[in-house]
Amino acid sequence: MKAKKICAGAMALVLSMGTMSAFTGCGSSTDSSSKAVTPEVSQADIKDSFDAKGAKLEVLTNRTDRKEDGKLDALTDKFEEAYNCTVEYTAYKDYDTDVATRMGTDDYGDVLCIPSSLKLEELPTYFVSLGTYDEFKDTYRWSDKKMTADGNVYGLAVGGTATGVLYNKKIWEQAGITETPKTPDEFLADLQLIKDNTDAIPYYTNFKDASWTITQWQNLVLSAAGGAEAENKLLQDKSDLFVEGNGYYEVYKLMYDLFSKPDLLEEDHANTEWESSKVWFGEGKIATMVMGSWAVSQFMEQAENPDDIGYMPVPVTAADGKVYAEEGPDYTLGVSANSKNQDLAKAYVEWFVSDSGFSEQEGMISTVQNKELPSTLSGFKDAVFFEKAVCPDDLVGKFDEIDKESGVGVWQGDEDNFKIKLAEAAFAGKGDDGFNEIIADVNKKWAAARDKVLG
Repeated sequence: MKAKKICAGAMALVLSMGTMSAFTGCGSSTDSSSKAVTPEVSQADIKDSFDAKGAKLEVLTNRTDRKEDGKLDALTDKFEEAYNCTVEYTAYKDYDTDVATRMGTDDYGDVLCIPSSLKLEELPTYFVSLGTYDEFKDTYRWSDKKMTADGNVYGLAVGGTATGVLYNKKIWEQAGITETPKTPDEFLADLQLIKDNTDAIPYYTNFKDASWTITQWQNLVLSAAGGAEAENKLLQDKSDLFVEGNGYYEVYKLMYDLFSKPDLLEEDHANTEWESSKVWFGEGKIATMVMGSWAVSQFMEQAENPDDIGYMPVPVTAADGKVYAEEGPDYTLGVSANSKNQDLAKAYVEWFVSDSGFSEQEGMISTVQNKELPSTLSGFKDAVFFEKAVCPDDLVGKFDEIDKESGVGVWQGDEDNFKIKLAEAAFAGKGDDGFNEIIADVNKKWAAARDKVLG
């Protein structure tokens, strides 16, 4: 086993910027016609197609936990040995912001998780094509998610998650709860039962790290909306973002109502502790959090009894009486356009999503088609799983464009974001008036940008 260099996440960065708009014009593109690694090519064929000759790959990742505990290294030993190379991981806690800054230079690693705020049309500037959608669609889930209009795929998912709520089954049972909630009112009532009948904190906000933790609520929106076409319909109907009864309204009204009930939350929102909360959750001191299913395995590792950690569907019932659960990709891995080892980097990407065992280790849905769901999602037996529908050709990229133009930032968690404003208004006890004022402002910005983008 070869020793691997672990790069520091707090590396010196020569540029600073506040938004992803700084991507525009600041990268360099290269000829992406080098051999694409396609599903029909075996790992053995890939290895035989070039000689790594002790090459090094730098991989940028958001998984600070798996870098620190050595699990990424342990997985990667097999790849290094097979390809006679070294893989160096650079992990960032505030991944999108820090990597956006680094992408303002010519050096942003060889393989990296594609920042979620990067526009689809910008992908060819910063990444090389891994292959085409037609080559990948029957082998890998979500291969269209980082696809440009010409059918080229620039990223493959490290794994997938389902949308739902993390909970401590033992605490919920101690509170006398026998069925998982299916409506926001039932969810809030169950949290009140936990407050009344146990010593656990019913809901933990992790608000100190709100730049990413609060965006977990966004994962619930399409499930609450009840279907794969919800986002497309929002554009086709030219609807406001927040309309009573739609996914955005239901999810963020639930968040607002919950955050307006101090007795159901931790005492000090400014001093929450993400890593410690994993331990406290497993000890039964915390009962519930909104997190992607990617978090289940991390909490199980910290629990005194891993079986206490459960995951439930979004507590919203659609108009047809069903509870829906969106499955979708986590971060996607792409190959830097500036990498000097692009073939090796492409081989790493496919190896990671297909053969590394990472998704299985993390309890994630495998990117490889037709694999069984992980046992961590056993609580979803009555939910209807779906994937977000592919966008019609005339609307490709329009949602992201409207989101950028409006400044709404549905996947962002900066201090000016509507999610932070909602949370702070709820903490301050501003009631329904506070909620309505914030969403009215969001709708106004969204409508102006929508009309400009869609005409």
